[in-house]
Amino acid sequence: MAPTVSVRGLEKSYPLGESKVEVLRGLDLEVAPAELVAVMGPSGVGKSTLLNCIAGLDGADAGVVEVLGRDLATMDDNARTLARRRAIGIIYQFFNLVPNLDVEENVTLPYLIDGEAPDRAAVRTSLERVGMSHRATHLPSQLSGGEMQLVSIARAIARTPRLLLADEPTGNVNVATGKRIMTLLQEVLKETDCAMLLVTHNPDDAARADRVVFLKDGAIDPTSSLIGGDVSVGAIHTRLQKLDI
Repeated sequence: MAPTVSVRGLEKSYPLGESKVEVLRGLDLEVAPAELVAVMGPSGVGKSTLLNCIAGLDGADAGVVEVLGRDLATMDDNARTLARRRAIGIIYQFFNLVPNLDVEENVTLPYLIDGEAPDRAAVRTSLERVGMSHRATHLPSQLSGGEMQLVSIARAIARTPRLLLADEPTGNVNVATGKRIMTLLQEVLKETDCAMLLVTHNPDDAARADRVVFLKDGAIDPTSSLIGGDVSVGAIHTRLQKLDI
């Protein structure tokens, strides 16, 4: 079966004055359908940059990024935008909710942006799944940080994406809500064969993954990945210590 995500030799840098900062240096990564892969590494190492390149929000300097069998470099901005709207669910660390839209309107917004009639049943179901249907008419300013994150997850899963990109989805919530979020995301993957790339600093979250990879010095360390029965909180801590992360 073809991978949902295939990244080969990815390089990405950003300008800094007259020089540039190299962030990703020849990174390779594949994510299979229905697979949950956790990416760990120190702050500033390029984890969010990797997600942005896979989402088509950032362009690669070199290398190949294929998502759902399509090479992003061969697609124009409009095609990448459409692919992102229709096939990729993005869970942002800081929610990215529209402040003047209520909860239900925020979840409905991707349909409207895409010029599609909203699937009201899917919107309601996604809000029910995250436990936020009772807050459907509330504005983001009336919600706690944990509640805003739940709404952003409802928005990401409402259209049944084939790929979920999650950037620290439990980073701004309490432990109980974090566990609930991870359980829900695992359920979504099992039900739909959706793949998920999870960026996290939390070993407990990473331990739920099918595979854990470690990003250091701009690339995935090929000797440190954990897979299947080797994935555990203890093993993750050991890897992090070994890599000085």
